Amino acid sequence: MDWYYSAEGAVVGPHSADEIESLFASRQITAETLVWRKGLAEWTPLADTPEFAHLIDDALPPPLPAARQQATAYAADGDVLVADRVGDYRPGSDRTDADESYRAGDDESQRAGDDESHRAGDDGEPAFTLAPALAAHALAGPWTRYFARSIDISIIATVLLTGIYWVLPWVNPKLYLQVYFVDPRAMVFLLLPVVVVINAVIITLTGNSLGKAIFAIRAEPVDGRPRFGLGGNLKREFRVWAQGLGLGIPLINIFTMVSAYRAVLAGTPAPYDTKVATVRAHSQNRLRRTLGILFGLALYAVITAVNLVDKRAIDALELPSAWTNPTTAIATTIPAGWQYEAVTGPDGTTLFGFTYMKTGLTAFLGVETADNIDMATYTAALARGMGATTPLGNWSTASLPGVWTASGQMAPDGFPTTVYAAQTGNQFWRIVYIDQFSTTPREIIEPELTQALFRSVGVGG
Repeated sequence: MDWYYSAEGAVVGPHSADEIESLFASRQITAETLVWRKGLAEWTPLADTPEFAHLIDDALPPPLPAARQQATAYAADGDVLVADRVGDYRPGSDRTDADESYRAGDDESQRAGDDESHRAGDDGEPAFTLAPALAAHALAGPWTRYFARSIDISIIATVLLTGIYWVLPWVNPKLYLQVYFVDPRAMVFLLLPVVVVINAVIITLTGNSLGKAIFAIRAEPVDGRPRFGLGGNLKREFRVWAQGLGLGIPLINIFTMVSAYRAVLAGTPAPYDTKVATVRAHSQNRLRRTLGILFGLALYAVITAVNLVDKRAIDALELPSAWTNPTTAIATTIPAGWQYEAVTGPDGTTLFGFTYMKTGLTAFLGVETADNIDMATYTAALARGMGATTPLGNWSTASLPGVWTASGQMAPDGFPTTVYAAQTGNQFWRIVYIDQFSTTPREIIEPELTQALFRSVGVGG
């Protein structure tokens, strides 16, 4: 059933019964506010209707005398809803008690000052100013709330993801490589429950979230308490996640956010705040709101740019890449998926490292110079040198002409290891493959990369 209420002589509505209760709970309408629905013969004070009489018994205490009740009519001021009048609306009258105050008293100087402060504006209507005591009663508009929430999510999610990308390689390299290829948007979706928990903790410890502090807005309990505790903040944040953000699910969140937008634009609580909280604006500074929005847009732009750089790096791994051996200056083509990085070996020599990012398989290309020895002597010496950390089995010839191979397992981790070796003059080149995500003994066969690396040293054509 549709309800309407009177605000400064204007008809506002329609609203559902639940919305009327929410307006009353947030003190946007009072027990004396005139309401009407189909079936009522005339406009009736809210307290006199059977549907809402119970609200009066459960009503909160009235505000302190210094903070007088604001009227129920609101006008858009940027993205903050500000009271048009100060004072209680009186049924049957088109004046507020603020207007009546100009008739009271004999002090001419006071009356003159009042007349000056209420001089008519360009439209002929009295130009009222929101009293400082009532500044806390202004409601935050939908766009201010949207950008504040977006800033909170963006900053917390970015810090959280950065921490994961920094710490995870040391804790679980295999999981890190799996996470590395996940789309950042999917990661934010998966981490959103963690983000809202962190935001609830921040609000509890500091009194507000970063985004809301930027815009000087705050979610306040409707039961009169100055702020929520940890439990209340957690409940509200999860309600926002479910009813406002649609669990972060694309398309669904469009419908939930549009619903919240319409409710807030109409001056009613968002669905997740009904009978729970009111988001108030403690500043009507338009410059502050503008700078806050620009900060939010700049933040989105930076995050988008970083994500594009990461995506291009990931996309590049899906394509073969050119690489030139620094020692021989011979160019070769590295197969798709392998990423190059120069590393320092255990003996201080430079090794050319390659990692297959999707599996974590690594390959190290190195060279040693020795005169007057053959492959049999070199491979035997290489096996003895690696024996302390990686005992190798018997050497055999590989499928690539002139290349010898042997396999073993690293101690004590048990990672499978395969070595390929070849000779060019007095230089002996070796490729050491290590699978750090397995302990099952096996021969590692990567013919494309093996051929490409030996091609860079003049082996195999």
